[in-house]
Amino acid sequence: MTTFEEPATRTERGSAKRDTVWSSSVWEPQMGYARGVRVGNQVFIAGTVAADGEGNPRGEDAYAQSDFIIRKIQGALRDLGADLEHVVSTTTHLSDFSHFDDYARAHKEHFGATPPVNTTVQAQLVKPYFLVEITATAVLPQSLTAQGLQ
Repeated sequence: MTTFEEPATRTERGSAKRDTVWSSSVWEPQMGYARGVRVGNQVFIAGTVAADGEGNPRGEDAYAQSDFIIRKIQGALRDLGADLEHVVSTTTHLSDFSHFDDYARAHKEHFGATPPVNTTVQAQLVKPYFLVEITATAVLPQSLTAQGLQ
């Protein structure tokens, strides 16, 4: 699992407070994006592949990569006050649909109790050894945001 090296930071953009987390991804500073952003009760997690902090693959098959990715997403969600149960949507890119069953098994293991909507497409990923990339969106219930966890 990737550790999040920088704590969540809060910035003001207009009237919305924005919390941001970064992971150890080599691509975040190169491209200028964050692993996750929370605005109000919505949390957005960037497309995530099974990469360690140096960009090397973690997991040799789609199941192992999907499991690693979802755990990495969970770490970002937790840093932003959310968890997998708050995920309402995932978008998945598979390098080939032959990986679908392995990916689907890992997705169901993590999200089966509170399934989000999902779109899965086939696409060429950033490196040929990455088989899966997942993006997630979460919405916190009003009861959590009302407790000052904004």
